[in-house]
Amino acid sequence: MRDQVRSGSFTDLDRGKVTIDDWYPKWSATQRVGDNTRETVVSVWTNHVQPHFGSWTLVSIGHLDVEEWVAKLTTKVGRATIDKAFQTLDGMMAAAKRDRRIPQNPCDGVKLPKPQPKHPDDMMPPTYDQLASIRQQLPEHFHPMLIVAEETGLRWGELVGLRRCWVNFEDGTLQVRETVIQVNGRTVRKAYPKSAAGCRSVPLSARAAHALKAHLAKNPAAATRTAPGSGMHAEELVFRSLRAGGKVKGRDVQGVLGRSGFWRRWTQAAEKAGVARSVVNPVTDRVERWPHVHDIRHAFASRLHELGVPEADAQKILGHERGAKITWLYTHASANSLTNVRTALDGGGLRRVV
Repeated sequence: MRDQVRSGSFTDLDRGKVTIDDWYPKWSATQRVGDNTRETVVSVWTNHVQPHFGSWTLVSIGHLDVEEWVAKLTTKVGRATIDKAFQTLDGMMAAAKRDRRIPQNPCDGVKLPKPQPKHPDDMMPPTYDQLASIRQQLPEHFHPMLIVAEETGLRWGELVGLRRCWVNFEDGTLQVRETVIQVNGRTVRKAYPKSAAGCRSVPLSARAAHALKAHLAKNPAAATRTAPGSGMHAEELVFRSLRAGGKVKGRDVQGVLGRSGFWRRWTQAAEKAGVARSVVNPVTDRVERWPHVHDIRHAFASRLHELGVPEADAQKILGHERGAKITWLYTHASANSLTNVRTALDGGGLRRVV
């Protein structure tokens, strides 16, 4: 024991008698994560980790206790929520081990449930004909936004956070430099999108440019350029909420399209168009619906591949951090990738390398 103390490997189990409720704020204060990620951690802690392990001490949690907890979660929530809840507990226990409070991390070796296999048809993105039929069931105000989504593959936050100053009709591009996220129920601007690769230029096809020009003619947007930290500045947004400029419950509407509200409209439109499918997850008994709004991005990616756009160029346009290891070792986005993609989208086509 004296040798362990000298070498710094001694674990004082008395220091591990702190409860999870007391350990969480100490651990949480050391996490350097973004606001969006922090909100997710708080959510899974409040709903899944704390109700089960809150009164337990660090040293009292064993490997089988974690296995049992994960098994119970499997019958209640989806795989994504299980992953996030487990990552939170694992991070807390790993920090306790590094702090010499427990001899080992009880989360090590815990096997998470495998994703429920899906039918190949449920993994296919919607076709552009299906997207058109859904669009026809939505108010005309949203049509230009959906057309731009189909032609650029922007993520939801990038799309509703797009500002007039980043649209350049002269060179046929739009720049993605920021996004909007939800933090504690509030919509805020974030200086950088999902990853460093998210900051990118995206080519505007002729169809996207036409839809944007017509939309801006009816709904002008200010071309001023403000910093993300200065507030929402709804007058700069290309695609604004129908309630922009008004008040709800005495509070000014920020002007950003709400995700939940629009997605509800989208689901109803998909059902009216006869495109929607509902599948009951046999594990959680939850109803999973297809297609999601995010599937527009998947449809765009599939279209790029069908047009013969090289993988590296497609990843650059979509803002992916990195693709397969071999792809990034041996291929790079071409210098004229924007022109190539725009030409392909406008019907010019590309030749596949054989």
